[in-house]
Amino acid sequence: MDEELFYNAVNIGVASNYHELLKRKTQKGTWKKVWDDLPPALKTVDPETEWRELEKAGSRLLLEDNPDYPPLLREIHWKPFGIYIRGNIPESSGNIAIVGTRKATDEGKEIAGKFASALAEHNCCIISGLAFGIDAAAHDGCMRSGGKTVAVLGNGLDHVYPRTHERLGQKIIDGGGALISEYPLGSPSLPYRFLERNRIISGLSRGVLVIEAPDGSGALVTARFATDENRDVFVIPGPVHHPNYRGSNRLIRAGAELVTCPEEILEALGVERGATEEKDGEFLGEERVILEALRASPRPLSVDTIIERTNLDARTVHQTLSFLLIRNIVKETESGYTSAT
Repeated sequence: MDEELFYNAVNIGVASNYHELLKRKTQKGTWKKVWDDLPPALKTVDPETEWRELEKAGSRLLLEDNPDYPPLLREIHWKPFGIYIRGNIPESSGNIAIVGTRKATDEGKEIAGKFASALAEHNCCIISGLAFGIDAAAHDGCMRSGGKTVAVLGNGLDHVYPRTHERLGQKIIDGGGALISEYPLGSPSLPYRFLERNRIISGLSRGVLVIEAPDGSGALVTARFATDENRDVFVIPGPVHHPNYRGSNRLIRAGAELVTCPEEILEALGVERGATEEKDGEFLGEERVILEALRASPRPLSVDTIIERTNLDARTVHQTLSFLLIRNIVKETESGYTSAT
């Protein structure tokens, strides 16, 4: 425990400056020796007091040599020396990051939620950053299907940013997931820290799915980290005239894999697709409406008939049927669609 205690104190003293941590650890070998060698100006805290505060906050610290340190994260070049955790990092058959713009369209957020939900049903853990837009939709979608998700923060774990997502953060922990950060308690949210944390989002993941990334989006930075570490990058394509897809479409041109359904990601990563059983209460409103129409009919229904009986617009019906097909909830026959449950 001494090494964790002194690492935490050193991390506070140097304000989590990675290159400063690397230089001092390389020179001294242990975090206790690094602490002993710090100049008085950087010894701003008492190590034991700060450790008690960490425990009081319900957080724990894993150093890179701890067997519980995430193995995928340990593989990256710029791996954190330690990560702070609230909750539990789930074991899964495939960690998949879902990232995109904070200013997402309703369609983008719907896609993020449905992809996360479908992937989680196959024991994939969804990794994201708890930000507005695509991140929040991905976390929500994962938990909606009973999956576990991890949020990587760009600040200390004693507060959630944005503050309006405090309830979502607690829901992630209560659902068996985790909030993690490389920054000690009390560390504020600073712009450069969100870019630094993006390497952890990709580092925890076997693949990164980008949904709605305009020019300059942090999601493009996450994708770049993933590419540099030989992780798969998947992209939802979008209309060429929409600014939210300019960065996304450029990723596809650069060689990222275009995907249109979760099954394509599962196949690319070699994640085994098991049969899933869902309860009616777990379906979204439009899913429930379509299923009720299909179950009430003695014969398969065409798309036009489903639109007529549900009063849903054509785009919603097509999108919802696609996700229900992927999850083996409905079947497509020559004469139309029917419930498989």
